[in-house]
Amino acid sequence: MNIRFFRVVCALFVFVTATIGAEFDLDLYASRFDSIPIAVLTFTPSAGEKLREDRPWRVIADDLEFTGRFEVLRTSEADSATFAENNIGIYIGGEYQVGGSEVEMECFLHDASTNELIVGKKYKGSRGFLRTMAHRYANEIVEMIVGDRGMFETKIVFVREGGTRKNLWLMDYDGHNLRRITNMNVVNIFPCFADSNTVVWTSYMRGKPDLYRGSISTGRSGIFIYSRFVETSPAASSIENKLAYASSRKGNLDIYTCNLDKSETRRLTHHRGIDTSPAWSPNGYHIAFTSDRAGGPQIYVMDKDGANTKRVTFEGRYQDSPSWSPRGDRIAYASLQNGKFDVWTVKPSGQEAAKVTSGPGHNDYPCWSPDASHIAFVNTRGGKSDICMIRPDGSDFKRVTSLGNAKMPDWMQLQ
Repeated sequence: MNIRFFRVVCALFVFVTATIGAEFDLDLYASRFDSIPIAVLTFTPSAGEKLREDRPWRVIADDLEFTGRFEVLRTSEADSATFAENNIGIYIGGEYQVGGSEVEMECFLHDASTNELIVGKKYKGSRGFLRTMAHRYANEIVEMIVGDRGMFETKIVFVREGGTRKNLWLMDYDGHNLRRITNMNVVNIFPCFADSNTVVWTSYMRGKPDLYRGSISTGRSGIFIYSRFVETSPAASSIENKLAYASSRKGNLDIYTCNLDKSETRRLTHHRGIDTSPAWSPNGYHIAFTSDRAGGPQIYVMDKDGANTKRVTFEGRYQDSPSWSPRGDRIAYASLQNGKFDVWTVKPSGQEAAKVTSGPGHNDYPCWSPDASHIAFVNTRGGKSDICMIRPDGSDFKRVTSLGNAKMPDWMQLQ
């Protein structure tokens, strides 16, 4: 049976032109700083109305600051003295033109000392996708200057509660453009991205946990993996075309894998304890998971074929929801200690466990940003839960949603 997603319309905008100006060694400039100084100027209207919301220069500045690799100065004009005082060698300026439902935006990267153009780019499209245009430009700036792919067009899927219903919602990485993607009168939980267009999750549509799969672009979804038993906690490999999940088809919950076409189903764990919440390593060679085989839930790591299982958490009596860093060097998880959940990280070897969150309320369901610079998680206090972000060292806490009923985020990884 097919279940209709609420259709999510893809961004209808186009990159129009690029203009190359003066030669400027961006690699050399970037290599001089741990945090690259850059200015972002207020964009001006070349014609038409003045923007009062979704101002693209603010989006660009926020994006660059989010990476932690840029020191951004926001200013209304190019002032050489101010630039020199702040060691700024490059700045971004721009202009736009709004006409009805359409908008054109031009973005310029300049040499701060000479004001000469380094490169200019122009975008045109629907006004509703102005933020997406700005995210696209910020991505291109990051790639030009740092050499890494930007992640500002990624999405976060999460669960939003409403009475007895729990549905899946989608938002931009910065919390904007919220939209519901399922509309069912049942519980839907544990969503994960199988790829940039496909979401897999656990649904009680048939009165018990089964796995469903849906396409963001087409708006269609349907039952994926089902049986008379529990099928839950999906996690997709970003390298291989494979899904890991927990199933009770042999009695207790165990970890299984299969291809995304449902072929080659394989049972990985054979313990009489409960094994659940799998999470793939970024290279696809290992899987972290939660097991109570030692008496209480702890995080374990095994090879992708189920061999070489080892326990990696030892502090506290309850650890759950592992999430592997895209860099492969840390696993984030939720740890219950002294009656409170907090986000921790640990090396895959089990060494150097470190507490990340310490604010009020419970902090759980961690997931990593595609560039590993942040961990998204759920903060619950006073009966309200929202998605927040923090750096792995515990700095730069940020609340992303203010819905009061958001849970279980998963962050789209770069394909």
